[in-house]
Amino acid sequence: MLMSHLTVRPSVPSEFDTVLPMCVAAFADEAVSAWVEPEPERRQERTRDLFASSLRAAVGSGQLVVALLPDGDPVAASVWVDLDGAPRLADLPDLPDDDGTVSRRLAAVLSATGARHPAVPHVYLSAMAALPRHRGLGAGTAILRYGLGRARELGLPVYLEASTPRNRRLYARHGFQDHSEPIYLPEGGPALQPMWHGAEWPTADGAPS
Repeated sequence: MLMSHLTVRPSVPSEFDTVLPMCVAAFADEAVSAWVEPEPERRQERTRDLFASSLRAAVGSGQLVVALLPDGDPVAASVWVDLDGAPRLADLPDLPDDDGTVSRRLAAVLSATGARHPAVPHVYLSAMAALPRHRGLGAGTAILRYGLGRARELGLPVYLEASTPRNRRLYARHGFQDHSEPIYLPEGGPALQPMWHGAEWPTADGAPS
């Protein structure tokens, strides 16, 4: 199995020019990315526009975790963010040639997901994807094991939103549990299932339920 041959670790700044195109290729057909940019011929370019600055920041802070083949080529990536509570809404990037659809939908994603975050310290698995030709071969499992191990060392639970039934099944196999109703994105967007791993889900006052 491919998983046994992978190295999983945080990416470093010197690798940015290598991991950026891999992330663009891996994330461009992800359910939310495909909804945010509905035009397939523009999706990879748009994904690059959206990811370039945030990925550079993630690499610089050690939040971008990659899975690499023995030759050093990256095949999958994930972003794990330590949060004290709900994330602050980020400034939207300036998107050239955007007719308003992409900016509107991106703002809807950030607002809807931010409103559902637990109000306690946690690790947020905000994104995870593998290159299409390497999917189903264990890269996701390898990354999850690494990220969950790090969260245990920090003593923090992990939160995410599963964007497809397949992803949801993968996370469930690693101990994630559904929490509350899905987040339904507008304009026919995907339903995102909040999932939680670790401590009991906190109540409205921040105490474990």
